[in-house]
Amino acid sequence: MKTPLRLLAAASAAALAITVVGCGSSDYASSPDAAAETAPSADTTAAPDADGNLATFMKDVGEELNAYWAADWGEGWKNAVVKIPEDAAETACGTIDANEVGPAYCGADFTMVLPVAFFRDEIIRADEDLNNDAAVAAVIGHEFGHHIQELAGVGEAVSGAQADVPEIANLLSVANELHADCLMGEWMSSVNGESRLEPGDLDEVLTVLEKIGDDKLSESVGEQADPETFDHGTAEQRQTWFGVGFETRDIEACNKVYDDLADGTLSEEVQAGADAVNESRTD
Repeated sequence: MKTPLRLLAAASAAALAITVVGCGSSDYASSPDAAAETAPSADTTAAPDADGNLATFMKDVGEELNAYWAADWGEGWKNAVVKIPEDAAETACGTIDANEVGPAYCGADFTMVLPVAFFRDEIIRADEDLNNDAAVAAVIGHEFGHHIQELAGVGEAVSGAQADVPEIANLLSVANELHADCLMGEWMSSVNGESRLEPGDLDEVLTVLEKIGDDKLSESVGEQADPETFDHGTAEQRQTWFGVGFETRDIEACNKVYDDLADGTLSEEVQAGADAVNESRTD
């Protein structure tokens, strides 16, 4: 049961960070009371109209991630339910419209929704030939990071702090998202250790993390970057924390992101990312 103990340290780190700071919206919703009542035995489901090579690959990645984290976690692990819809999926947090949102995680029933359309769009550019499969796997691994946070109590701690101190809600979200990137990096490092990563796979992951950095998303639509709206982290932050997980394969190293929240490092990095985008717009 080494992982629960290490991850409880993450919850403590989050609580410490919240205390020190004085206390984003995230891409997952948490309802700890409901989650405590049910533990899905569940696995991965793809809607009938989502069949195909890409949906099958996503299903397989979800099953592998459940198995990987269950083995590390030990007693008390609860499988994530993975839904791969073309149109919509029902969760305890409500109906997730696959045409309106990207990947989402509902802590109330441990369900993650992975819309196939999201993985085919201009960011991931996956297809039925499984081009950019490593980028697809990375996004799914990130969502499993949120599942682990939920089981460890980190999601509850951060959600509570966001409600109590809304002025720093985005920074709390940034910390949680970077933590999930780091956990994803740990899993991908294990895949690499089994010699299953192909040449170019890491470049795929780093490229997609750059594209979905808050600063790069602002830049891509020609908008003024507002650091107070950043909720997932800059491209550099996301690549950095993926690298921490990949290089160390140590959850305690991932937990340091909450220390960076507490000492102001995350805030400074977010501001620097926004400043760089805004300066480039005036050049």
